[in-house]
Amino acid sequence: MWLRWLHKDALKYYFLFALLYLGFLFVMPDAGYDKYFWITWTQDILNSGLGNVYHNPEVNNHPLILYLLKVFSLFHHNSAEIGLSSVNWLKALVLPFDFLTLMVVIHILKRTNKPMMGFLVFFLNPAFWYNTVIWGQVDTIHTFFALAALVYAERGHWKWSLVLMLVAINFKLQAIIFLPLVLILSLPFIRNKGWKFLGIHVLAIIGIQMLILLPFAFSGNLDGTIHALATRSLDKYPTLSRNAYNIWYYLVSEPFYFPDGNTVFQVPLKFWGMALFFVASGMVLLPLFLAVNNGAFENLKRSERLGTIFQVAALVTLAFFLFNTQMHERYVHPAVLFSGLFMILTHRPMVYMLVSVAYLLNLEAVMQYLRYFDGLLGIHIDYAQWFIFHPQFIATLFMVAFLWGSFEFYRTFFSFKNNVTQEIITT
Repeated sequence: MWLRWLHKDALKYYFLFALLYLGFLFVMPDAGYDKYFWITWTQDILNSGLGNVYHNPEVNNHPLILYLLKVFSLFHHNSAEIGLSSVNWLKALVLPFDFLTLMVVIHILKRTNKPMMGFLVFFLNPAFWYNTVIWGQVDTIHTFFALAALVYAERGHWKWSLVLMLVAINFKLQAIIFLPLVLILSLPFIRNKGWKFLGIHVLAIIGIQMLILLPFAFSGNLDGTIHALATRSLDKYPTLSRNAYNIWYYLVSEPFYFPDGNTVFQVPLKFWGMALFFVASGMVLLPLFLAVNNGAFENLKRSERLGTIFQVAALVTLAFFLFNTQMHERYVHPAVLFSGLFMILTHRPMVYMLVSVAYLLNLEAVMQYLRYFDGLLGIHIDYAQWFIFHPQFIATLFMVAFLWGSFEFYRTFFSFKNNVTQEIITT
């Protein structure tokens, strides 16, 4: 089944990807403060073993990211070799997922009879590459697995879809926002097989999760690992925003320093943000659930089904980024991919354009990478004064993208067959 992702007429593009991969390796990123985590965690893995890494109280990433650091540690003889320069080569293990994503994009274009050159929508977009190539971050990994999970869910391969979703979550907890979408798409196929059949496969998925945790169990640290996974990813930075230019920049002057435990009507702002996210995401997930449940979704052409799936995925990502507290600027990364796929499949570019510009500006406003080229460009970039880097301006772009995308979704949704609108009214 996996061989279907390879197409002979796309081999020339894969060769181009290989050349670009080699070129990107020599663009040295700056992972910001996170690079110190990559260094110390890799040193811990090299010195004490993967199974003991959660003894470090600063380790708050999920297991498969630590597996990645384990692979990275194999290229070093001792922890002294792992420093500010060598850690940049971690990118060599992350970049392949950007190119794997492009390969999946080509596969989607092939199966929907779209020109394969459509992958240039991402290939030529700096917002697509910035996270990995410039920043040196890893968000492309869980984005790739979430994309693959959604593609398999649409095709009815729900077992593969759930496994891929599990892998995505084991790289980044943020991937869990796509789980409801995968479950909605899988529901008709699961229902046809019966709940007993589902129970067996749920046990199999639990087994896969235990395999992922096996190194920690062998080290005698399974309980500590599970406790770390359950607690350390939450509330590590309990402020309204961690440089994600979202709705909170409209409401307070310094969301980065404003505790999200402060209350309004005796309810912490953290829970207000979560409530807004659940409402906003539910407004697109519920109609999709109804359409899938009554068969209207199945009657759409494949390009329309996939377009709607990616549209919903992009809107859920935007809602997650816009309304929740403690958001980092990178958490909107999947929206670039999913809104771009929606644009390719439906020829509606507005959301993709807005998200790409806003995401690129948000990353650059925080990273300020262009300051290294001030002399070459002949201009001085004043991030504090230039309007395009103002948090409120960037937040507005994100908000307009979400509202525009929601309008497009409902316009599409109400055109579904079998009178889905009537079902909503009666429900």
